[in-house]
Amino acid sequence: MKGNILGDIRAEHDVSMLESAFWQTIEYKALLESYDRCIIVGRRGTGKSALVHMLSKHWQNRPKTETLVITPVEEQIIGLRDVLKLFGNNYLHVKAGSKLAWRYAIYMEVITSLAAHYKLKSFLDGSSIQSHLIEWGPKKRNIASKIRKKLLSILETDDPNKSPESRIADLSDSFELELLEEVILEATEKANIQFVLFADKLDEGYTPDDLGVAIVDGFIQSVIDIKHSLNEKVIAFAFVRDNIYRAISKNDPDFTRNIEGQTLRIHWDEYNLFNLVCNRLRFAFKTTIENNARVWGGHTADELKGSRGFRIALQLTLYRPRDILVLLNDAFLRAKNQGRNNIILADLNATAKIISNNRLMDLHKEYETVFPALDKFTACFTNISPEMTILQACVLVDVALKMESIASKLILQDLILSNNPNQVIQRLYSVGFLGIYNDESSSYVFCHDGKDPDRDFSDDSKILIHPCYLLALGSNMEMNLAQAEEIHDEYDIEVSSKDQEFRKQKIGSLMSELNTINDGLDDRNEFNSWVFKSLKILLASNLVNIKISDKLNYSTIIARNMSNATVWKEISQVYQTDDIMFDIHNKKLLEKNDYTELATRIDNNKHKIAFIVNRGHDNNISKDREVKWVREIYSEKGIIIIKLSSKFIERQLSKSRNPQKHDDVNKELQKLLSQYHNMWLPKKKK
Repeated sequence: MKGNILGDIRAEHDVSMLESAFWQTIEYKALLESYDRCIIVGRRGTGKSALVHMLSKHWQNRPKTETLVITPVEEQIIGLRDVLKLFGNNYLHVKAGSKLAWRYAIYMEVITSLAAHYKLKSFLDGSSIQSHLIEWGPKKRNIASKIRKKLLSILETDDPNKSPESRIADLSDSFELELLEEVILEATEKANIQFVLFADKLDEGYTPDDLGVAIVDGFIQSVIDIKHSLNEKVIAFAFVRDNIYRAISKNDPDFTRNIEGQTLRIHWDEYNLFNLVCNRLRFAFKTTIENNARVWGGHTADELKGSRGFRIALQLTLYRPRDILVLLNDAFLRAKNQGRNNIILADLNATAKIISNNRLMDLHKEYETVFPALDKFTACFTNISPEMTILQACVLVDVALKMESIASKLILQDLILSNNPNQVIQRLYSVGFLGIYNDESSSYVFCHDGKDPDRDFSDDSKILIHPCYLLALGSNMEMNLAQAEEIHDEYDIEVSSKDQEFRKQKIGSLMSELNTINDGLDDRNEFNSWVFKSLKILLASNLVNIKISDKLNYSTIIARNMSNATVWKEISQVYQTDDIMFDIHNKKLLEKNDYTELATRIDNNKHKIAFIVNRGHDNNISKDREVKWVREIYSEKGIIIIKLSSKFIERQLSKSRNPQKHDDVNKELQKLLSQYHNMWLPKKKK
């Protein structure tokens, strides 16, 4: 058995495991469904790089799509700092210069990619931007290195007495951004192609001062602007660590207006982590068991069996993929060394102290800029019972507030700025160190995103040190199962709930829209649009390049099959259908020619399966009419026409609001396909 049985915690170092056992979270599907949120925020270990890899892989397989992954290099970002100092000490000036520079850099990466492509280069007007292409250099050089060189070529020749404001204004002219935009738009429209960019590891070379924050802020602003300036022919996503995002929110006066509404937060809960772990167990041990409870139970013993056992493991984590994978990798390695294939509680406890120390050090490092005195305050909770009142906790942190002989100016300033002990407790809650007891849910609530709390903190409120830090703080108190079940981890109370509510409201609105559409030709366009939007959401990760075309008596949706779920793999391999067709009819009763015309069109494309959508209440086909037509088409041409009702689509939309059922549509389509073969089609070899 290898050391990391459940895979390397760094996504880029274990691509095989990641691609084979990837768990599609709501965030992943949301990013496929729309471009509304292009800034993705998550703490360390929440799977940002895994998302980048899987999203870029998804788009790479889309026709008429080119992907670019941007990962700045540490030493070049450090060198870039020296150049951007020429824009002065004003945060907004540095941010403006940084935004222009990154925007130019992204434009040039797109243009370079076009110029290097054997087919696409013919659509590029290279003559008008030849000087930019020559100076920018080849694709293999890192983007940060190239933009640094470009900035130096412009700024080093400037008058040393020129003001930062003038430098920024002249920089825009030197970059010729409007010309580059025209060239990109012309080429992408002629080629009918879209570019999708992913920016990862923006913390490389990051220094938590105003200059460092402004460099990342400028990058984020450029990503937001590009989507609009290039008419979505180029879209970009930036993946940012929470501590950097918080620093931007503090420094940028335009944060609320420009950035906050563009943000999607990565949120993990017990359900998603359990599925992630079981997917990896299934791949690691080459088991074909589909039921996750049985997969987990097959590799655990004693107290760790069942969902309650998984919660015991989670109490040692901060509800992040990295944490649970490190813990279980070590546990399985210890079990293997003792000749066991199943892990037990002792395997977790054996490495719990090391993991606890690592989690506490991670916490200190992550928030050392926005909360410099954090380590001084957490040290106040050493060797004590983990549960206490806020009043008792205030007495403990008051000791740190009175410290004076501290060498670090930043820490001393942070202590001075922390007005009172109660405010410190709120800050410790905001970074997930302390949880507060919620009487309504009878559970401790923890916040893991660093956001300012919105809860009441009274003196007699009960608080708890997060269990994952207890061993690092010297607490020998072992939590029993009942206490473990009292822990309820709640991430970003406001923002993540808004993200989830935004999606629920969007889907709810789409569901209610169906009730306003009448059957028949008058509302045909409205129904076509409703089906189109619904299928884009439901099948976002399965079908791409979804387009709709209107004909005289019907409309057709055509989409590319990604073959990334069991039913869609079967449709591709068994039925030789990579372009999926959905005919839409805004009526309850379908006629024979609706079936035969669709069969003729897909037969011409040598495909063997298609869907027909109507205003029915279920997917059953009528025995006296539709069964005959379906059998006739199948017998003559070997083609299956599957009916989907609007009610079925509406029910699937409703289910998709629940994270536990967001992939239910594929399971139902698989059942429906089996139903056709078992009940309605004549026995014939496929």
